[in-house]
This record gives sequence, C-alpha cells and structure tokens, in this order.
Amino acid sequence: MSTHQKFRAARKRPDQSIAIVDQMTGERIGHLGNLSLTGMMVVCERPVVEDALYQLSFGLGDGVGTRNVEVGAHQQWSAPGTVHGQQWVGFHFIDISEPDEAALQHWLETAEDAD
Repeated sequence: MSTHQKFRAARKRPDQSIAIVDQMTGERIGHLGNLSLTGMMVVCERPVVEDALYQLSFGLGDGVGTRNVEVGAHQQWSAPGTVHGQQWVGFHFIDISEPDEAALQHWLETAEDAD
C-alpha cells in the first residue's frame, strides 16, 4: 500500500461498543470511535500520553465469533470529547501481525457501518 493510500484509508465506525485495552497495564482506555487499516480514533476515558507508543488490543466480531486484534500504535492527535472527561485520540498503527491485519481487512470489508 502506498503512503498516499495509507493516509486516505477508509474509516468505519462500529455498530457496537468495542473496548480498547492497553496491553501494558491491562486497563481499558476507552472505546473505538472509528477504524481503518492504518489506524483508529478512540474515545478515551482517561488521559493518554501525547506522541507516545502504545500496545493496544480490541475484539472484532465476524458474525461467528470475536478475534482479539493486537496492534502497536503511535498516538498522533487528541481533542476534547463531547462528554466531560472524554478525549478523542487518533492512533496510527505501526505494528500488526499478518493474521490480525487480515482479520481487520475482513472486518472493514464486511461489517455494517454505524453511520
């Protein structure tokens, strides 16, 4: 995938709440706002460190079961959320296994969008 394609990757909003877990602490940091093959926006319930690297995981359902996807991610931006205490945070994926990337691609192609 070219650099231009990565920055223009289509984003999809989930139709249900998907928890995002910090693998280093085991704590939930928030829930998925939208997801693409190259990154995600997370509605965070606690502060995150600006410009930091994270190991995150989340479950993606395929209609049969749920696959736990793990990613290495770089925090790119943040903005105040619409609810007091929330923060919208953009993460860019810097590491994802081939099986997890394939599961993510499948979810993006087949999941119903919440729009």
